[in-house]
Amino acid sequence: MVELVKKEGSTLGLTISGGTDKDGKPRVSNLRPGGLAARSDQLNVGDYIKSVNGINLTKLRHEEIISLLKNVGERVLLEVEYELPPTAPDSTSGVISKTIDICLHKEGSSFGFVMRGGAHEDWHKSRPLVITYVRPGGPADREGTLRPGDRLLSVDGVPLHSASHNDALSVLAQCGQEALFQIEYDVTIMDTVANASGPLLVEIAKSPGATLGITLTSANHRNKQVIVIDRVKSGSVVDRCGALHPGDHLLSIDGTSTEHCTVLEATQLLASTTELVKLEILPSHQTRLAGKQHDTVKVQKSDYPHNWDPCINYCHPQNSTLCNTSSTLNKSWTPSNNNTINSLDYCKSLVCASFSTSSTTTSGPSSQSSNTLPRPAVPMSPRNSLLKRRQRKKEHKSC
Repeated sequence: MVELVKKEGSTLGLTISGGTDKDGKPRVSNLRPGGLAARSDQLNVGDYIKSVNGINLTKLRHEEIISLLKNVGERVLLEVEYELPPTAPDSTSGVISKTIDICLHKEGSSFGFVMRGGAHEDWHKSRPLVITYVRPGGPADREGTLRPGDRLLSVDGVPLHSASHNDALSVLAQCGQEALFQIEYDVTIMDTVANASGPLLVEIAKSPGATLGITLTSANHRNKQVIVIDRVKSGSVVDRCGALHPGDHLLSIDGTSTEHCTVLEATQLLASTTELVKLEILPSHQTRLAGKQHDTVKVQKSDYPHNWDPCINYCHPQNSTLCNTSSTLNKSWTPSNNNTINSLDYCKSLVCASFSTSSTTTSGPSSQSSNTLPRPAVPMSPRNSLLKRRQRKKEHKSC
């Protein structure tokens, strides 16, 4: 049930389609931006309206429904029926799940998002508590992390794993003006990026006004200054995309080379991008550029005596590999049953060894030559070296 309280002479701010003389059940076909129904954050486009203040709509014609909504009193009680959100993705769906805590400030009686799902007495109808809509300009939209399809796990430390939809709404209503939300979101697994050789062209489509969520820095690679991705913000467009990671070299932004750019200039280029961003990168696993390490390594003297041979180099040389490949990857999550879910954010990665900024699409897989340099011989281990020296001593004594 959705309760709306309107001022005298004002409207609900929603459009209803359907009726006995129309094709289909009465449903919400539009929510006027800024209207009462939209600001309530309880309705989605596509919701079915079963009754208004206890009056059943299933046997009313379209004009009768419109007249009823216009002449209803200040307190409006809508019985709403909606399609269930999708179940949580499994490990074979090409995504992994991450969690993040975000702080939102209440505006009026809402945090600026619509939530559906929850536990149900019929387990077939039980779903995670899924965010189905983020109202433009609302608190959640201004914070910038929450996306349609995210799952709500807890609010102010109160777990919601077994909460029904009504229970979850009650928890939200009892929150103060500021609340901490634990959110679960999906990150696309980009196998092509991990296995690629050569530069990648990554296309990212983002919502208007959204930021990519990456911080840049510079590094010295092969005696040359390069622009490198320093950090990726959790829950950001880039993080969810799964194609870019800290340590990746940023070669160009929308066709503009970063070769002679400072970090500030490259950051300004990113800020000026439109809804479709094209980034040419060299993944960190190809550059051999280690990111910032936070692991602690403990080194101590060995208790065992060893006679090390200082003439032997025990450092493993890097493998030098030159490969040309051409393939296309396009992974995106698209909601299947709720047209209110915003699916503007997506990521496409094009793997290209000989990249040209004038070409941003590929026509499909093609055969390329592959040249691999021979791998240097693996150096002898200290243990084997010691055994060989002992063997030589034995042979010398026996002569």
